[in-house]
Amino acid sequence: MVKKTIQTTTLGSFPKPSYLPIKDWFDSARGKEGMNTEKTTLDFTKYKQENHRNDEDLFLKAAKEVLIIQEKAGIDIVTDGEVRRENYVHYHCRHLKGFDFNTLVNRVLRNGAYKTRLPSIREKIKHVGNYYASNDFSSSQRLTARPVKFTLPGPLTIMDTNADCFYYDRIKLNFDLAETINKEILELVNHGCKYVQVDEPLFARQVEDALSFGMEGIERCFYKVPNHVTKIIHICCGYTDRLDDDKYQKADPKSYFGLAEDLNSLRIDQISIEDAHFKNDLSLLEKFSDKKIIFGSINVTRSRIESVEEVYFRLLDALNHIDRERLIVSPDCGLGLLNTMQAEKKLQVMCEAVKRL
Repeated sequence: MVKKTIQTTTLGSFPKPSYLPIKDWFDSARGKEGMNTEKTTLDFTKYKQENHRNDEDLFLKAAKEVLIIQEKAGIDIVTDGEVRRENYVHYHCRHLKGFDFNTLVNRVLRNGAYKTRLPSIREKIKHVGNYYASNDFSSSQRLTARPVKFTLPGPLTIMDTNADCFYYDRIKLNFDLAETINKEILELVNHGCKYVQVDEPLFARQVEDALSFGMEGIERCFYKVPNHVTKIIHICCGYTDRLDDDKYQKADPKSYFGLAEDLNSLRIDQISIEDAHFKNDLSLLEKFSDKKIIFGSINVTRSRIESVEEVYFRLLDALNHIDRERLIVSPDCGLGLLNTMQAEKKLQVMCEAVKRL
């Protein structure tokens, strides 16, 4: 009997080529000071104010390079590498009414993991028809025959990466942010996107908020999205401050157990979790009875290249707890902390391990 092929995918960011006119927060993470949200926010604000109009060819070139890396490695469901974004959260916020990117506010983030200055929310958040996702998706999809998955930030994660100086009501803010994400997703669907991923790493840090109102936010994000579109939530435990950082406190992976029942009840199709960094108790996979699981098999916070054997045997272990038909293999998160060579080699290792299955 021929076994069903196990799909592979990526989850978002790739290292940006040096010729792009924007920098991102991963660039600062490669410096001695670690990830610097304030610096990348100000740099991108300056870029927007300069109103560059002749950079489209550069973004297309970068997207093509990212797509070729994935195709050569053997990735089935590819992403655009988020090459147009300074970071995946603020890029979304810049297209909305209500955010102030000029007056930054001091914030402590990720349960005290680091401090920075962030954009602020100064009025009601609204989507005013300034769509970006459908354009970014379409321009990338034209470059490849493989389906392009598009990624957007979730409401809780947007809240944690900005300073609320207006709402002071997390439930209301959650709803308004979800409304803006839903509008982008529906426009994506109208342009033919078949795979949409909402990233909510804050679910792993703020389990109580996730359970009390965060899940409703995800439902709202995917409101009226048709059944032929694959609806995905990605919940990692967070990037480290820099590559090979042993001191950074990521979220507790045991949070997955607290979230599992409610996640399994969501009207979505796939749940993405990280495993390579921490090695989960694989009985976790048994908590998801009818969802496909995107299983993080490559550590994106370490420069060491995994061996094919270690990835292969971990996947074999996972298959003791989940049906083969419901397993999808990916890196833990986006590859932005790595350099291009590291990202390419890690994807090659991952895809070779999947082939052996």
